[in-house]
Amino acid sequence: MPNETRPKESPQASVALLRILRADSSHSLTDCSSSERTFTLAVSLVGNEVIESCGTGFCLEEAIAHAVSRLCVQPIRLKHKRVHLQQDGQHQCLVAVEETLQESRNSPRAGVGRYVAESVELGLAVAALRAVNHAGLFKSEYRTNNQKTLRIWSRQLMEELNEAIGLGSLSELKRLEADSVVLDHFNRVASAAVITAANSPRPESILSLFDTSAWLYDSQGRKRNSFTDTALWLAWYPGLDAPERIVDSVIATLPTVPASKIPWIVSLFESPTSWCRFRGAVDLEDHDVLHVLLGRGLQDQDEAFVLGFAMGTAKKVSWLQYHIFQFTLSRLYPEPYRIPRFLHPAFQLGVKCGQLTGDRDLYKRPLKTLRSLSIQQARREAGIDSEVLREFYRREQLAIPITIASLRLP
Repeated sequence: MPNETRPKESPQASVALLRILRADSSHSLTDCSSSERTFTLAVSLVGNEVIESCGTGFCLEEAIAHAVSRLCVQPIRLKHKRVHLQQDGQHQCLVAVEETLQESRNSPRAGVGRYVAESVELGLAVAALRAVNHAGLFKSEYRTNNQKTLRIWSRQLMEELNEAIGLGSLSELKRLEADSVVLDHFNRVASAAVITAANSPRPESILSLFDTSAWLYDSQGRKRNSFTDTALWLAWYPGLDAPERIVDSVIATLPTVPASKIPWIVSLFESPTSWCRFRGAVDLEDHDVLHVLLGRGLQDQDEAFVLGFAMGTAKKVSWLQYHIFQFTLSRLYPEPYRIPRFLHPAFQLGVKCGQLTGDRDLYKRPLKTLRSLSIQQARREAGIDSEVLREFYRREQLAIPITIASLRLP
């Protein structure tokens, strides 16, 4: 059967963790009246072998969608495309993709991507890959780790802009376009911040480069006393000023994180059943209760205070355990469990606070039994004085200024 292949263009494009190496398009007659398109996409991960993904369809869009789907957690379709021929002969391509609707999902994930290329085929393919990345549809081995967080921020920003300037009249396509622009800018800002942090000789000074106080306010400009209505783990914190809430209802708002095995060294020192545990070791359920009773979030500084407080409730802490645990936190623990030394004042203040308030050996009690109580009742049962907490949080703000965790303390 007759076969025609378009000359391939060297793309030199990257999307997420993928580098696009080759994009070939061809079509052949399947019978006397119809033809089939074949699209081959060659990509690679950094330093890894080439992955070839082939797709077929009765039009170019179907073939591209088929090829790109092999890199995704769900099959996708191209729901919209726009191609504009520029004056220099380049093709500006815009593609909207969405996953095929699953029964377990109310609405399909969707995204928009853009790319300019000499050929329409390459332009549509790379635009589709960028749209897939914006929609969060890449398989785990091809996507970057923090895109889910940035997509949540993007949605929140779009909601706030809608309140501020009335974006409700935007079509779905325009909304997705705007979302892709926001995501691209977030990725640029975030990667610039990471590069700055990686090159800084003093990591404790990094946050002074940015206005971290922006985390303190909602879209109306109100200062938050707590923030549990969020899927972002670094934004979540219960605060001290909602004593009437039920402990269990606050724990239910904890952001879900990908299931992962706790490193053996963390279990060795922090599991209450370990032979080598430090004082203050509690299981995960009791640890969550402590976060709520202390009004602390999930950032490293918050974790440091909670760990220190649990140890402090032993009332007598040996010099050896006190210092070895801090060495372990900053030198032996792997990421994301490692806590840098400049945040250790939070641990040290947590130990002192636990020695002053909280029942003796509180960490040995089954704190999960307090989940049905209000926070105020649970603190009373645990012997925790919120005024003592406030005093230590004031000290913590002086010892570790500027950080998000410090700024949101009461």
